[in-house]
Amino acid sequence: MKPVPAAASGTPEPVRESPVLQEWLIDLPPTGSAGGLARIHTRTCLTVLGWDGSIGAATEITDRLVRNALVHGCPRTRQVMDIRLRLALTEGRQLLIEVSDSNPAFPDFGEAVLGRKGRGLWEVHRLGGSISWFLPHHANGKTVRALLGPAPCSGSSD
Repeated sequence: MKPVPAAASGTPEPVRESPVLQEWLIDLPPTGSAGGLARIHTRTCLTVLGWDGSIGAATEITDRLVRNALVHGCPRTRQVMDIRLRLALTEGRQLLIEVSDSNPAFPDFGEAVLGRKGRGLWEVHRLGGSISWFLPHHANGKTVRALLGPAPCSGSSD
């Protein structure tokens, strides 16, 4: 799994004040093994990066987003489901976790984030993820994004 330059992916820059420095992409199988693979990939990438946020929370958020894609990501009109995970580190040390699937619909997004329609996105929010979704211009389907900040600095009083 090799880092991809941000411009090569064709995805819109999500944070203008903090450009993406590095990103990793992985296509996941539309099977029950996708969550485990995503967790391993997330832990590995964030450890290599030395990201100073909560790797545990980021891994759990990734798992929740991938599980949601498995359950809700295949529209009735398609037989094949595609799931892609993108992890991107911004210049401001923010982490973008994006999971794309084949279904462009996302009914009741706001209700899902509030925990009124399922628990997955509510858990993502509870773990500190700022959640949004969009329709990418370069592919069919949708992308659900969680943005996590780095760990707060723990200042010492000398």
